[in-house]
Amino acid sequence: MEFRFETDYTLETLTAMARGLRKTVRRKRSRRTHIFAGIVLVIGLASTVLSIASKEPLRARNLLVPLAMLCVIYASLQEDRLNGRVAKRNVLPGTEHAGCVFGEDGYTIKTSVTESKFSYAQIRAVAEMPRYLVLALSNNQAQAFDKESLSGGTIEEFRAFLAEKTGKPIQMIK
Repeated sequence: MEFRFETDYTLETLTAMARGLRKTVRRKRSRRTHIFAGIVLVIGLASTVLSIASKEPLRARNLLVPLAMLCVIYASLQEDRLNGRVAKRNVLPGTEHAGCVFGEDGYTIKTSVTESKFSYAQIRAVAEMPRYLVLALSNNQAQAFDKESLSGGTIEEFRAFLAEKTGKPIQMIK
């Protein structure tokens, strides 16, 4: 059985890849970062409240830590989009569109400038989103496939095929 995908690597696709990595292979690191930022924000806000309560004049330095942490928390909420934008800047010319063929022994991705072959053993995690399937190969490398372009079978057949070949469960991400 052979499944085919055609994917355009747009900002939306690259954002989905970043989200897939964050929700699968980077899950623990991301959670720790968010907890640390929250703790520092609470400490900064507490010190600001205590300085106000002690009738000290409010100084800019008292607000710097909470403001910095609010910026970090906002950035973490937009983390996937920011990572997608960085990835978009780093996309090599000629690789904006890729065709992929999944076969019995592995899968091949072709762009206008290259052809790459991968084995199913290289896949560390599989994530499924409403529009994309994301294969995480490492903490920093993923591949996204547009489910709307699937040919050669149904998405249910492809899920079963991929789960069998990789031995990994498919994680559903909203």
